[in-house]
Amino acid sequence: MIISPVFDKKSKMPIYIQLYEYIKSEITSGLLKPDSKLPSIREASSTLNLSKTTIENAYYQLVAEGYIENLPKKGYFVCNLSEYSFEKKLSIIKSNVEEKEETIYLNDGVDIESFDISIWKRLYNKVISDRSSNIYNNGSIQGEKLLREEISNFVNTMRGANTTSEQVIVGAGGQYLLGILIGIIKKNYNSAAVEKPGYEKAQFIFEDYSFDVKHIEVSDNGFPPISELKKSNAKVLYISPSHQYPLGNVMPVNKRMELLDYTYKNDGLIIEDDYDAIIRYDAMPVPCLQGLDKHDCVIYLGSFSKMLLPSLRISFIIIPKKLLNRYYEIKDKYTQSTSKLDQLVLANFMKEGYMVKHIRKIKRIYRKKNLMLTNSILKKFKNKIDIINSNSGLHIVCEAKTNKDEEKIIKDCFNNKLLLNIISKKENKILFSLSYSGIDLNKISEFTDILGKVLFEN
Repeated sequence: MIISPVFDKKSKMPIYIQLYEYIKSEITSGLLKPDSKLPSIREASSTLNLSKTTIENAYYQLVAEGYIENLPKKGYFVCNLSEYSFEKKLSIIKSNVEEKEETIYLNDGVDIESFDISIWKRLYNKVISDRSSNIYNNGSIQGEKLLREEISNFVNTMRGANTTSEQVIVGAGGQYLLGILIGIIKKNYNSAAVEKPGYEKAQFIFEDYSFDVKHIEVSDNGFPPISELKKSNAKVLYISPSHQYPLGNVMPVNKRMELLDYTYKNDGLIIEDDYDAIIRYDAMPVPCLQGLDKHDCVIYLGSFSKMLLPSLRISFIIIPKKLLNRYYEIKDKYTQSTSKLDQLVLANFMKEGYMVKHIRKIKRIYRKKNLMLTNSILKKFKNKIDIINSNSGLHIVCEAKTNKDEEKIIKDCFNNKLLLNIISKKENKILFSLSYSGIDLNKISEFTDILGKVLFEN
């Protein structure tokens, strides 16, 4: 028998939900035993002074979720859930699982003054007001055609690529797109070579798909030698030739041609990560590797996270034409992970010329920030820190003389919300890359003090 619960009629929660929650609590706590019969709908309605519809809705929800069952001509009975021991298991989960707060780093993200929100709002309103945008239907699995066309034009013009919109696949982040790519190539390839040091998150994706991952040490010029690639026997190479991550080097054209020739002759593939190569301060951006490819063996991976906003979550991959048929065979296995609205707004942003203006703007901002940061570091730590590379991208590479333990440096970086990537530690020297895109221009001196604290203070 149900003891009459107290209902809060002022609550936003409907009465039938309050009754449902009450009976469920009685069952999971063990107060209502298995096989106990509940009052009939008529009896419960009379006892609780509620409408039959309210009782029916509460009982219906309990039946749907398996807490009670309705036996024809017999009534409603409590299901046997005792073996699951709800309270005991929940208490164990609560005691063992602790939610970890995610850290927002001082120097990550993009400059808050770099993005013109007003333009984005206007284009957003344009898209949702335009009936031809067809925002009431699902978007393209491959990515909206208008955006793919604009991306194709952009990389051909700005990065010296040679591609068409049919080769472009849009998705939320490089890791998601690498997963699709592996679905395309896994029939013919099962090993991949990655640079060391390099972009670890790409390596994780290959490992998750059971690829045999080979680490190839970069040479003095910052890139893996062909001889090491040959030794690895890997057919797929993940590389960032126009701005090597994290060392920041640029692969010279003779090395590029050698790499392309080797890949073609060995029926291999190159995945070119071009994440921030368009931002260069001392010269014009170096054209991408894909534009030099005459044998259809380079896969180009790009993103708008650093160019525009990380929160936009729009990246793209350009696959060789020879892989298109295979992609079409498997594309329906996936769903589009990026908002159709955001894709169309971005497409209009590019089509109306705002992207080119935006790139000019962020180059000015980041050049200023780069100079202020490097000058501040050299001024405060001229005998302790050397700037190794700072002429492109959105991070600098430095070498510091310090006796501080590496684990303590990592811990202090986390505690001070400083995003710092340790490349190597040898004796009393540490080589590291330091992102600066998110640093407040007015707080660079303060930020430099934090850097000194984590590197030199015990």
